[in-house]
Amino acid sequence: MFRILYICVLLCPSFLTATEIIESQSLTREQELYLGLEHEAQQGSRSMYLALMKKLANYPLTPYAESLYLQRFLRYSNRKAIRNFLAQHQDQPYSHPLRRRWLNYLVDNGYKHALVQDYQDIGDPRLACFNLRWQLQLGADEKQVLPQVTELWLAPKSQPRVCDPLFTLWQESGYRSSETVLARLILAAKAKNWSLVRYLKTLLDDEHKYLAGLWRSVARRPATLFKPNLFMFHDDKERVLFLYGIKRLIFADPQRVARLWQSEGSRFQVDEFERQDIAKKLALSLAIVDREAGFDWLSKVPDEEVDESVKQWRLAITLDGQDWQRTLNVIAGLPEQMQTDLSVVYWKARAMEALGQSKWARATYAELAERRDYYGFLAANKLGVKAQLRHEPLFVDPAEVLIVSQLPNLQRAIELFRLGRTNEARREWNLLEPQLTNEQKLVAAKLAYDTGWYDRPIFMLAEVGHLNHVDMRFPLAFKSLMSKVATQNNLDPALLFAIARRESSFMPDAYSHAGAAGLMQLKPSTASYIAKHKVKRRQLFEPDRNVQLASHYWSHLFKQAHGNPIITTAAYNAGIEKVKKWLPEKSMPADAWIETIPYKETRNYVKAVVAYSQVYQQLLSRPQNTFDQVTEISIAPTL
Repeated sequence: MFRILYICVLLCPSFLTATEIIESQSLTREQELYLGLEHEAQQGSRSMYLALMKKLANYPLTPYAESLYLQRFLRYSNRKAIRNFLAQHQDQPYSHPLRRRWLNYLVDNGYKHALVQDYQDIGDPRLACFNLRWQLQLGADEKQVLPQVTELWLAPKSQPRVCDPLFTLWQESGYRSSETVLARLILAAKAKNWSLVRYLKTLLDDEHKYLAGLWRSVARRPATLFKPNLFMFHDDKERVLFLYGIKRLIFADPQRVARLWQSEGSRFQVDEFERQDIAKKLALSLAIVDREAGFDWLSKVPDEEVDESVKQWRLAITLDGQDWQRTLNVIAGLPEQMQTDLSVVYWKARAMEALGQSKWARATYAELAERRDYYGFLAANKLGVKAQLRHEPLFVDPAEVLIVSQLPNLQRAIELFRLGRTNEARREWNLLEPQLTNEQKLVAAKLAYDTGWYDRPIFMLAEVGHLNHVDMRFPLAFKSLMSKVATQNNLDPALLFAIARRESSFMPDAYSHAGAAGLMQLKPSTASYIAKHKVKRRQLFEPDRNVQLASHYWSHLFKQAHGNPIITTAAYNAGIEKVKKWLPEKSMPADAWIETIPYKETRNYVKAVVAYSQVYQQLLSRPQNTFDQVTEISIAPTL
């Protein structure tokens, strides 16, 4: 007690009080010392910093503190120490902030020779322009430097003003062509940077100025493409715009696009690959709004172009009408390599069963039931047998454990995770992965799992293809929280585990491009609606709050879905209003309806959550069979 208190009085940073450390009892002595080292590096004394550095010479995170110290004392007189550190720790996460600040320091203080010598591309156009300008001022050959300017100029946004002298010289030297201007204009239009588009239009020759207006119109409003006589020449430059507009519209208005493609597409010189790609996308988009019209297009896709999406929709359209003979005909017409796809095998068995070939169907179900996946669980349920988890414990070589555990990136990653610095931990892990053999990746996964870091083994085992260590792939993470919330809200705990596993792989700080956050991936707007008060994004990173709100949201959707768990699962991913649009014209079995969900993401999501729920039912030793819902529930035309 007195030792910890003494260290903290001297060393604890402002954000971590002595009381907090004493009460947590979770930090090791080295971790306590390191937090003190960070404090001294950023705002303490040099003598204390150096004293702690000696004590922590072998601690994995010491380079992070050293980087902080060097950033604090950015000055030219420290150049040797800074350069040595950057050279020694090349491309390490903790070196990036130092390098950025150092290069900016050199620019801001006019150290031309030092910048040119120390420069590395870090994705900063200001620094890149200064580097090239100063190379020229120091006597570099223009023929070596100016070609590098082209890449800087070809950006979808305006570059810093410090680049202007460089761009002027580049232009005067003949590097700016009409093709280059048009290429940048296209980038700007796609990025919706209209002011840059207007400027670039002034740089185009008179012959091509009209293209700027066309790109602006189609990028802003793709439906402009439907205007008659939009294109003058049907040349390569107009073809690029035409294909861009077609791809923007193809899923928004597929029927009009199909007519436009048939009337206008033949006037452009489109290569066969592009033509087949457009035709395939049209077929898929039409299948969503007009099943039979889509089926006609899908039927015309050549065997060599039939991919998972085409196969899926050919199959789904037959299931929509439950025409089992048609299902068999479609399956028979698929390329040979697809005949063994799990979905094809299962639906062939379902069709054979419906047509009275139950013996053949049951034999197929028996083969599928040996698998631990969605179709394997479906087949087991059809047979009335227990789903197979096929757990195979992971055994790792102790010699490899010794090697991997000593790797600096792994040591830093795990130590950062233990300190709750998960972003930094993942950066270290990402640098670690390319260094490892497949066997070593399994060792690293096991070490992370034993630390309580569950998302890394989930991803790593999938990457390596070691899929049968069920405990590591489906960890009972946050078990007490999940059980408590499930009990409070009268929900199945296996369902909560399954959603968290699918949504975030148990990363409390997970954040999606759509704005969803936390274990169960809730948007702040959704959480606020459920909570009936404003919920900020950062609050959703708190596991307790996230799981509680997600459970309430699930219950809300469950009521809207009139107690249908399959509809609820789809709505949790896509929203209830979209799901209502996907309901069938007449009632159909849930397993067939799932196969017809238009959005691939939602379709796969439902399959995954249902399958994961079954895994967790068995891991939790619960008697429920999740797949009873899939095989016994029907999906009605309305809610």
